[in-house]
Amino acid sequence: MARTKHFATKSRTGNRTDANASSSQATGPTTTPTTRGTEGGDNTQQTNPTTSPATGGRRPRRARQAMPRGSQKKPYRFKPGTVALREIRHFQKQTNLLIPAASFIRQVRSITHALAPPQINRWTAEALVALQEAAEDYLVGLFSDSMLCAIHARRVTLMRKDFELARRLGGKGRPW
Repeated sequence: MARTKHFATKSRTGNRTDANASSSQATGPTTTPTTRGTEGGDNTQQTNPTTSPATGGRRPRRARQAMPRGSQKKPYRFKPGTVALREIRHFQKQTNLLIPAASFIRQVRSITHALAPPQINRWTAEALVALQEAAEDYLVGLFSDSMLCAIHARRVTLMRKDFELARRLGGKGRPW
């Protein structure tokens, strides 16, 4: 909404200055003489342009263009939720794994080292890929069930209690 208003006022002032420039060229420049002192001490007359009565007595805004703010354009911000919906559509179309493989393998090895006997310390690549696919499938299901719990509570923010309720209702994870 703010972006629309910004461009609407910008285009209006742009049209006004264009109309002002074309009308002033057609009728001749409207100027009022002013005097300014110079270093030499003599007074010379210079003219400052003013606006025509067609613009309502206002000057076009040029002060913003004269002072650049760090000479960088302000980045465009989408409305809240737009980027999230775009990312959801993007990731739903993909079939590749979402968790980085190196960090997942590191976590699997640390869990194996903590829980398995010392003789078991090696994994095949196919077993790690199958384990990662199963883990991601479980997490996606848990997130979707938790989101349904949050929506049922008339919220859009996921909370810990949504995950706990989804796990409890689905019979997933540790027993209660």
